[in-house]
Amino acid sequence: MNNYEKFFTNEACVKPEKYGTILLVIIFAVLVLIPLQSRGTENPSKNKLRINLGVSIQDYKWAEYADNGNKLLEETGNLYGLTCDVESKKNVINWRNGIHFFIGQVDYDGQTWTELPVKTDVFYAGTKIYGDIVPGYRFDSGLWLKSFAGIGGEFWLRDLDDTKTSDGVSVRGSREWWGCVYGRLGLGAEYPVSEEIAVFAEAGVKLPIYARNEVNFYVSGSPGAGLEPEQDVSGFANVGLRWKQWGVKASYDSLRFDRSDAVSSGIFNLYQPKSESDGYSVEVFWSKGY
Repeated sequence: MNNYEKFFTNEACVKPEKYGTILLVIIFAVLVLIPLQSRGTENPSKNKLRINLGVSIQDYKWAEYADNGNKLLEETGNLYGLTCDVESKKNVINWRNGIHFFIGQVDYDGQTWTELPVKTDVFYAGTKIYGDIVPGYRFDSGLWLKSFAGIGGEFWLRDLDDTKTSDGVSVRGSREWWGCVYGRLGLGAEYPVSEEIAVFAEAGVKLPIYARNEVNFYVSGSPGAGLEPEQDVSGFANVGLRWKQWGVKASYDSLRFDRSDAVSSGIFNLYQPKSESDGYSVEVFWSKGY
């Protein structure tokens, strides 16, 4: 979050029933408004252009660490997503891009700035975007091997709710606006098991470019701060199966940030501790080839 100790927020925190309604609308749009049946037999590996629309659920974890390596806090819970990916496979040198939206509320287990243990809820909402150049080669067997290089970014709200200590002392929340930009580099493959089924997998790394965290504390003497944690190399991977116009994939995604420099905010000197995020997700998607 920001110092070696913790704070939280109450304002603009969306409760579970509200984003649950949003998720139901997303699922309805993807699973009902799109065509529910394939029009004829389609080989999912021979299309030159493919559009995927999906819904996902992610087992998410965020953790922060003190300079001595001790864990300051951990957040765990589910984030729900809507995804859109477009991929061209017309030539040896191809392209792809995508945008993913996510929302959810997770459990916080950490401490105050005075090192009193506390628990609260944290609301997340954000987006991920990327664009890649994808050199690839398709063998006569149908196997398609590819590499990819591009740029991506993630931007999200992390909103910590007000809470109380075990002794009943009120603790104010905080609101953080995160953003990071990184390079993307990796390898992948796709193989047609039959005319209607294809399996695929890929793995890659995120190469640091820039990261920033704008924090609002809602406490006297500290109006907020702009923190710039040093982004570190992190990894991602996925594996999945496509059947006609439907598919499912399992993914891993991560971010790594080293400690930021301290900045002055009112009467406080603040910094972002070493921070890590890890997410394991399952996505169901509708896929249309052209």
